[in-house]
Amino acid sequence: MVNLELYRIFKIVADEENLTKASEILHISQPAVTKHIKNLENELNVQLFKRSKYGMILNENGKKLYLQIKNSIENLSKSDYIFHTLKDIKLGVHVNMPEKIYSSAILKFYENNENSIINIDKLTAQNMFSMLEKQKIDLALSKKYSHEIYDYNEIKFIKIGELHDAFIVNSNSEYLNKKLSKEDLRNTTIYTLKKFSSAYQNLVKSLEYKANDKINIDHVNYTAMLELLKVRDIITVITREYVEEKLDNKELCVLEVGFSLPCAEFGVYYNVNSKSKELDNLIEILKNNCKI
Repeated sequence: MVNLELYRIFKIVADEENLTKASEILHISQPAVTKHIKNLENELNVQLFKRSKYGMILNENGKKLYLQIKNSIENLSKSDYIFHTLKDIKLGVHVNMPEKIYSSAILKFYENNENSIINIDKLTAQNMFSMLEKQKIDLALSKKYSHEIYDYNEIKFIKIGELHDAFIVNSNSEYLNKKLSKEDLRNTTIYTLKKFSSAYQNLVKSLEYKANDKINIDHVNYTAMLELLKVRDIITVITREYVEEKLDNKELCVLEVGFSLPCAEFGVYYNVNSKSKELDNLIEILKNNCKI
């Protein structure tokens, strides 16, 4: 089997023409360099250098070998550098988060980190936190969630900006012609995300439910809400930025109810055990380049 390391050492000695300089570049002792050159000469059954007080000079056999292996060794060295300095970052993005919010930040990161690759996984909230805890992803970009669904001692949140939840109906909804009070809304089934979501928590606070009130809210996922809006006249609470295109196309409408729901924070989650220089850099770029 060909020992590529011997050929790499041979090339460096040939380039430097000096065992001491070669040993410094290779980070091995001078006797070790001498031994490796001797091993290569024994394998090939030829001498490769003229050894003199002026250094290590290639003889005719050495010159022929050098010309044959020079480009290959240089290419292998470049590949080795790239793959040993390459940092793959696994970024989990909440499945509902529109790409336009973070795409500019990803491009900005690549401008300054040409040897890094960001692998993006679209994840639900539960999967996102599970993968963060197991360190299967490095960062997660998402709206802020209640502490009850993750270990807040191990996973930390950094705010980047705010999103805007709104009452959303289909464009033919009869609710658009009604002036609804908070009492009317409490008496109407409203569809939104699960209890640990900011959309649900802000909705309950805004409608001022009392302790003994029946909370008239159904929990469905984002995809189910969009499908229900196509076939039923219902009221939903959805993040406006998630459905901006549908609002612009008049497929959906914002239901004006005389008050606004609180903004929902969004940002990055990270595991305190997996921080690195590259992750700090990406977090900073996300903070400065995400667009709402």
